[in-house]
Amino acid sequence: MPVSTADIASIVNQTLKQYRPYKGFAFRSPAITVTGGYCVNQLGDILQELGATHVLLVADKMVWQLGLVSGCEAAITTAGLGLTVFSDVEGEPDSAMIAQGLAALKTSEADFVLGVGGGSALDAAKAIAVIGDYQGPLADFKVGGLASRRVGLGAIPTTAGTGSEVTDITVIKDLVYNIKVPIKGPALVPDMALLDPALMLGVPAGITAATGVDTLTHAVEAYVSRQVNPLSKAYAYHAMETLIRALPVAVGCGEDMDMRYDMAVSAYKAGLAFSNAGLGLTHAIAHQIGSRYHIPHGVANAILLPYVMAFNALCCEAGYAEVASALGVSRESMTQRERCNAAITAVRQLVIDLGLPTSLAGFGVVEHDLPQLAEQAMQDICLIGNPRQVTPVQIVTLLEQVLSGEFPEGYC
Repeated sequence: MPVSTADIASIVNQTLKQYRPYKGFAFRSPAITVTGGYCVNQLGDILQELGATHVLLVADKMVWQLGLVSGCEAAITTAGLGLTVFSDVEGEPDSAMIAQGLAALKTSEADFVLGVGGGSALDAAKAIAVIGDYQGPLADFKVGGLASRRVGLGAIPTTAGTGSEVTDITVIKDLVYNIKVPIKGPALVPDMALLDPALMLGVPAGITAATGVDTLTHAVEAYVSRQVNPLSKAYAYHAMETLIRALPVAVGCGEDMDMRYDMAVSAYKAGLAFSNAGLGLTHAIAHQIGSRYHIPHGVANAILLPYVMAFNALCCEAGYAEVASALGVSRESMTQRERCNAAITAVRQLVIDLGLPTSLAGFGVVEHDLPQLAEQAMQDICLIGNPRQVTPVQIVTLLEQVLSGEFPEGYC
């Protein structure tokens, strides 16, 4: 009796499942991480250790004009390495900016790309390093498709927020389709991450607040992600534990080196967490509203996170109860639901205390746009890790709440 195609497929699938490790996971991180005040002075030695001979330094224009990359430049040239500077990173990176950077990489013949600056510079550097040989549109990139690159890659953040110095993801705005394209793959993990809090001392309070809440969002979403693993969960928890103490001080007293250091390490830990466990609905929506209405990414996350936590709590009440412990708002007398609500309230209160907006009012968002934003969010790769299944109608309802500023009662 002949075996049907469906039977063959079933046998193959069952066989493959037997070879999948039970509770197995992979974990990616930079090969070298260096931390500490003024550790940028070690940059030349590190680059030599990694085999670099000519460096393309990709920097935020403002960071470069303020002289914050001068220490990096000095360390590179003192080590006898070639140096080319690409400092045309302004705002969040887009496809045109990446094309200019790729031209600089080709002309310079650099064998190492080093991003210095905020998340925009680091994301731009990562994209330049990995897509030099690719000619198609950004929208064609598939998750996990970037497995190799021909040049070295390093990252030195000047803000504590994106975690791009450790992640396997970059986000580039595709000007053809006017959407943000998250690109993910092992080649995007930097070979080197250098965390120097001295480079962050002059960051304005508003940027410190927004990037700090971006770190918090990474940690919270990674902690309750469907793809969470023991290592990512530990990194996320400790990132939240440190951030809740350090962020308000870093915003209010930006010259506090200790708090800047703690925030840099928190962003690093949260980056490791979400890079290896995924994110969720907050980021899936933030990418859409940020691109359409030019809302800074950290601000978009600050607005959305409490609302998304309230929505997701239906499925991860226990997880948010643990988040409450990390944030220092859990008490033994509380029920699990009370601890969950305490975590959501603490996040919302932190956003208010830092002077960040709590609704989309004033950003030009109109209700007519909400269905399209919802459909785009449904296609975002970050949605894969969200703990609660979601429909476009539910996203529209959530956005209506965020637009009005009316916080939901109970688990919406």
